[in-house]
Amino acid sequence: MRIIPTLLFSLLTIGLVALVVMQQRRGNLDFLFGSPPLKTGEVVYHFDPEEVSRIHILNEDGTQATVIKKGAAWVLTEPWQDYADSRVIRSIVDFASRLQIEDVIERDEVDDLAEFGLKSSRISIELFDKSGTPICRFKMGRYTSWRGFDPTLKSEDPSKPVPSFPTLVIRPTENQMKDHLYICSDFANPALRSIPIREFFGGGLQLLRDHQVFYLSPGAAAEIILKEENSEITLQRSSLAKDSEWVISKPFELAANPASINQLLGGLSRLTAIQVVDDNALTLPDPLPENIDHTISIRYFLPDGTKSPPVVATFYPPENEQATAAPVILSEGNGKKRSAILMVPQGTGSLLAGLPRSVNALRSRTMTSLQVKQVQFVNVSDFIGRSIDLSLERDPHEQARRWQARVIGADRTTDPNSYYKGPANEVQVTALFEALFKDEVESFTNDASTDPKTYGLDQPTHRINITLTDKSIARFVIGEKLSPQFYARRADGGRPFEISEDAYEAASKGLPHRELNVITQPVPEGAPTPSGLNLLGLDKPKIVVVNEITVHLGQANTRHFFANRLDEDGKHTPHVVEISPESLNKIPLQPYRWRSVRLWNLNRFEIKGLIITRGFQPPLELGYNFYTQVWSATQQGKDVTALLNPHKAEKLLKKLTDIDVQHWIGPVADNAAYRLSDPNLRISVLVEDIDDDGIERGKIRRNLTLSEVVDGQANRLYYGKTTHDQNYFLLDAATFQRLAVDLLEK
Repeated sequence: MRIIPTLLFSLLTIGLVALVVMQQRRGNLDFLFGSPPLKTGEVVYHFDPEEVSRIHILNEDGTQATVIKKGAAWVLTEPWQDYADSRVIRSIVDFASRLQIEDVIERDEVDDLAEFGLKSSRISIELFDKSGTPICRFKMGRYTSWRGFDPTLKSEDPSKPVPSFPTLVIRPTENQMKDHLYICSDFANPALRSIPIREFFGGGLQLLRDHQVFYLSPGAAAEIILKEENSEITLQRSSLAKDSEWVISKPFELAANPASINQLLGGLSRLTAIQVVDDNALTLPDPLPENIDHTISIRYFLPDGTKSPPVVATFYPPENEQATAAPVILSEGNGKKRSAILMVPQGTGSLLAGLPRSVNALRSRTMTSLQVKQVQFVNVSDFIGRSIDLSLERDPHEQARRWQARVIGADRTTDPNSYYKGPANEVQVTALFEALFKDEVESFTNDASTDPKTYGLDQPTHRINITLTDKSIARFVIGEKLSPQFYARRADGGRPFEISEDAYEAASKGLPHRELNVITQPVPEGAPTPSGLNLLGLDKPKIVVVNEITVHLGQANTRHFFANRLDEDGKHTPHVVEISPESLNKIPLQPYRWRSVRLWNLNRFEIKGLIITRGFQPPLELGYNFYTQVWSATQQGKDVTALLNPHKAEKLLKKLTDIDVQHWIGPVADNAAYRLSDPNLRISVLVEDIDDDGIERGKIRRNLTLSEVVDGQANRLYYGKTTHDQNYFLLDAATFQRLAVDLLEK
């Protein structure tokens, strides 16, 4: 009779032991008794998004999709064999990894899952790792009225609310977790998406297909070829290094414009279709030149440094004039063609229309096509013998490299001020570098020039030699040419218009021309009388009649400046550009323009005294001993030392030895000479004169005179001049106020 209890006890023991083993192996017994609910604030799943290798999706409309990771790319294997949009896929993975719980609902308390969007409107998602093991499986239900705010997301503008999306219902489908529903926040990475997660699954999962024209970022491109019916442009670079510059290798070897290249690369990266359709949805003609609009081909750098086969985007013209998008097909160098047609927006205002795709839009638009960082030495000379050398040298006092100037004027033998050697004026260096390396040219005149005389380059006004950091020398010449320009106006007072030579010739014969239509319009009543007609050749015009209207024609010669880079043998190259007069004005060769802003070299120990005259006040004579730091003051023959403020005198002395001019304006400045004939301030510095043997010979007076540029409170600058220099200069008001300080106490 004891057999049955013994048997029951044995079975109970075995069961308990089995439960203990399962507890130790699994860590819990949730598979038997159900798992306890996760808590508010917890995350439903814990996994590394980088481990996800495959995704299964069952959409609410019954559409199924499988996405797998191949290398760095995501591809769809169903319902299409096509590239997947990596941003969408990463958004889904990121969403699944950040399902933060806001509320918990017991499954047993739910009578109808449809109330939570977990029936016909559910979306099922499964993620798998690289070994094929499931990472998470859940169903996505409806949105709720709550919104979740990502605590890690900080708004750049504190006045604007942080973006948020509605929370939604999530039901895990793993056996041990399916007893609970969770209300979860939809935390979105702003770099990946700006829409709620469910919107990715609309339209039969069409958004899963990659809508970008180029799946790989053009930022990693090694070569780009832009081909149209009558042109082909090839852009290349040697590596992905920051110092590897893009160049145009076809149709000419030209430096590329970095800003235009960035615009092109950025545009190609953002070039996106508004619709992706199967390749059998449209019947397109063969991609022959006569059937297509243009192609864009990209080759990428591979990890070993070689270049990939080209990825070619073939752009067809729109179906008709009303169409806003045109079909594009993608193919790779191995003959593989993407099984999709991308409908890409085209026409005015579209991203594609804004891409720089011509040689002149992509080439460097500066005179030299160089950058300041490449420059080690600059030499500029002109046809009258003036020259300037700029060299980058280490300054032993500042422990830094500074530009030093050596300027030789045309009349150095007779004028000592026509030579300068010393620190270069930084403002002028900046202006020169703007002209050479930053200012855009007026136009690309010719890329096949054969006769330098056409542009005055056979007798250049300037020669520029630039030694680069790699020791190579870039040589340029600038020429000047007078070119006729043509003008016309109504004889009864109309304003002048510039016209073409063709319009001028037609008007000379009394024939109509479309450019003359505006000119022959009646003059508005009360229109001002035009001025400066002599500059346009209209003060003594050629009088003609066009459409029964009397017209005045004028012709004037204008100066145009052209630049050309020479080859290694010093011969002209075929690429000629026109530069503006403003750019040429930034390349001065007058020595005073390159002088350092330091006014003079004075040492405190040399100064023995000052004589200061302010306006109509009597002169104040100061004595100074550097070694005893003792001051004395006399005014109108009286000792006023007791009234002298020595602290102000010390500050004045310090400023006198450290004056920087605002701008040198040269030896000829009529208004400055007139103003300084009756100055606002005159300071005479008494300097000890010592001969070559170190014996004191007396005192030398070095005078500084300053005067307002304009009268009254509107004045902001002062003219200045010293006795030891023939060049006038401008001084800022703040420096003047420090020099004009009243040293005597009232």
